[in-house]
Amino acid sequence: MSHHESVIDHLPVGGERVDVTKLQKILGILPLVGGAGLVGCLVCFLIPSLRGPMAYGWLFAFFYFMTLAMGGLFWTLLHNATNSGWGVAVRRVMEHLACMIPWVLLFALPIILVPSIRNALYEWSAILTQTGGDPEVLHHDHALMYKKLGYLNMPFYYIRMVVYLIALGGAALWLRKLSLAQDVSGDVKLTFRARRVSCGLMPAFAVGMTFLAIDFVMCLDYTWFSTMWGVYIFAGCALSGMAVVILTVSGLRNLGYLNQVVNKEHYHLMGKLMKAFVIFWAYISFSQFFLYWYANVTEETKFTLLRNTDGWYALSIFMVVGHFVVPFLFLLRQRAKKDMRQICAGACWLLFVHMLDVYWMIIPERGPSLSSGPSKTMATVDPVLTVSGAWLLDILAFVTVASCLVYVYLRSIGKYSIYPCRDPRLSESIRVLN
Repeated sequence: MSHHESVIDHLPVGGERVDVTKLQKILGILPLVGGAGLVGCLVCFLIPSLRGPMAYGWLFAFFYFMTLAMGGLFWTLLHNATNSGWGVAVRRVMEHLACMIPWVLLFALPIILVPSIRNALYEWSAILTQTGGDPEVLHHDHALMYKKLGYLNMPFYYIRMVVYLIALGGAALWLRKLSLAQDVSGDVKLTFRARRVSCGLMPAFAVGMTFLAIDFVMCLDYTWFSTMWGVYIFAGCALSGMAVVILTVSGLRNLGYLNQVVNKEHYHLMGKLMKAFVIFWAYISFSQFFLYWYANVTEETKFTLLRNTDGWYALSIFMVVGHFVVPFLFLLRQRAKKDMRQICAGACWLLFVHMLDVYWMIIPERGPSLSSGPSKTMATVDPVLTVSGAWLLDILAFVTVASCLVYVYLRSIGKYSIYPCRDPRLSESIRVLN
């Protein structure tokens, strides 16, 4: 009998469950911080002068954590669809991260359901409110909005939001349900069923993620468009999702879990995937910028022009260095990908620069939008690039959403075995070499 077969025989029956009492301190603090933050955010939303700036900070926090959860769903789907053996040991972490999608979407409800918050963010929604959605008025005063009315209308908007919850959240919960059922029965047929389900859901994931990114971020300026927006957001989702998986696995190992299941070879593989998407993100980012520059179409270049103006220019340059050059050089080294401390440091850095990337996508629209009023063509004041002091609201929103979602995430980890204990490929995963 091989060493690895011996390890399988000596694994706990039913897998390993995290004792949440070991996390009692942080689980006690997070609800207090989250609750206080929710009260503070509510107060800001009730004050008219703070509602607009707060809405942008809330969107930034919500969308950042949505990309993390979407990354978890992507890796779960990919793992099952490709019949990956090495990733069995860490798949349950991917499933838990993916199952955060319904919880994250709860934080989108103020944006979806409250007209004053939605109108502060989206000019198209403000125009519909201002005109009552009258096609004749729109055709006369807002010709471009009239052309896009088939997509940008409230009934279809609400339908899309429900579809996102059902398609994306339902997919994550369904796959975890199959995985948990196998923990009980050990039925290999569930592996094949998860593979078929994942192959079928891959197109739904691609379409759902693309249109979710369009609805929540691209539509901040309904006159702007990008044919590469979906894949750009996807690159960030995949990269940041793997970073969260690495940090979660490392945290569990520090608590004494997964030590018989996960080894440096798993870190090496996860590190290589993370490096691959560092390169992919840079490729897509450059491709989008190059197409803007080459075509020089006003509706496209306005996105980059705004972010290359004033203080935003420094952040744009930093993204090139921080989001690509630094992690690329760092992850070139094999040791950096196999050593738990080094790869965790790299994962933390990538989550930080991804946060800056989401901030860079959303917040530059705040100053010009709020200072120009509901219709830029009827603006009575010159637009400003930044709203003074609004960064404090961004921090408040981010800390609030982070506290609530991290609490839910950590609680969910303790409910089930932290790895698929009866997956037929678990032995293959434990003895993986690369």
